[in-house]
Amino acid sequence: MKPGPVERRSSQRIVTHQLGQNRFWLSWYAGRVLLENLSIGGFSMSLSTPPASHRPFEFLVERDGILGGVSGLAQVVNYNSHVNGGLAGCRFVSLSDEASDRLTDWLAGHVLDVAAVPVSDVEAEDIVLGPSIV
Repeated sequence: MKPGPVERRSSQRIVTHQLGQNRFWLSWYAGRVLLENLSIGGFSMSLSTPPASHRPFEFLVERDGILGGVSGLAQVVNYNSHVNGGLAGCRFVSLSDEASDRLTDWLAGHVLDVAAVPVSDVEAEDIVLGPSIV
């Protein structure tokens, strides 16, 4: 039996779309795409072909309905192809403290919005900053 993919993230992946609504977008050199998931350590996005992985790229993450964004440098660390295209996993290479704080706030707010059970602000932030449970 072939082993499954190795979890590379130290922080929890947060699914970025719920109930048919896409909440986070990525702008980068190849255009604007929906993010599949996002964490304080990186993100993944659906792409039909493998992206360049030999050098970091500039990005801007935007949250639906919020002005401004989170920008920095990221690098592709893996690409898994499947019938409908593929999924590129990226890690943040450079993210300022301000951008990291804003991303944490966004993700905690998203967790509060989509949680199936009641969670407090503190619990939502703990989920975002906590270890990956995937």
